[in-house]
Amino acid sequence: MGREPTCGFPRSQSVTASDLHLLQTQHESMASTLGTALSEVLRSPFEASLAGVEPFAYGKFVHGLASPSYFNVLRAEPLSDCLMLDIELAILYPMLDRMLGGGHEHEPSPRRALSDVELPLAARIVRVFLESLRQAWQSAVPMRFEVLQVESQPRRLRALPSEETVAIVGFALTLGDQHGMMRLCVPCRAIRQIGDKLADSRSEDDDHSLAEVVATLATSSIAAGDLRGLRVGDIIATETDVDSEAIVSIDGEPGFRAKPGAYDGRKAIVLSEGIGDSAS
Repeated sequence: MGREPTCGFPRSQSVTASDLHLLQTQHESMASTLGTALSEVLRSPFEASLAGVEPFAYGKFVHGLASPSYFNVLRAEPLSDCLMLDIELAILYPMLDRMLGGGHEHEPSPRRALSDVELPLAARIVRVFLESLRQAWQSAVPMRFEVLQVESQPRRLRALPSEETVAIVGFALTLGDQHGMMRLCVPCRAIRQIGDKLADSRSEDDDHSLAEVVATLATSSIAAGDLRGLRVGDIIATETDVDSEAIVSIDGEPGFRAKPGAYDGRKAIVLSEGIGDSAS
């Protein structure tokens, strides 16, 4: 029997090559961080590597997952869309066994859904993943993640239309001689939102960058011998009239004419016109 969707997703466009490159870049360094963090939780050497980023139709993605599975629906604020995380039981069960003190003998993973005892342990692994994910995006787009729903039969979960295009970020996991995949599913509308926020962040950085502003009141030439003989209190006469306007340069480029003055007890200049204004 079908279930109600956990998140509503409007129809979106296809995933582009730049979308895939964005996800590839942001998750390349995350894999090693994830491997280190899970090694500490499992108290055993653990490896994680980025297997790749690929576009899929959502229906094709979920129908390719093993049944049963361990499938999480995630809220990712400030994004309006949900993300999804699937961990193959072939690697998850050995991880849970190691957390319970076992894992020294290689045994086939059970083909069943997680028990009530195993679910909290699996949730701890997901929290480690989400913290690594948060750190990976922190400098670009700060996010806060929350698990909304856990499902053992993701085909029953109508989270997205079957034809909806998503990007799958795959992580290859290795614990001893056992291997498996962890897959993060990102709807393309969420990727668009991430890209927009990255663009806004870069624009804000540009808006707050520093520029050198120099007001030149007068210029003059002086002989090198006279320059060496200058003392405090000496006066250097220029050919610039006292009522002449100053030239204001921004990062070395003349931009404005200005009048010198004072404001709130400090020296100041009043911009009178742009350098190019008088020519027009």
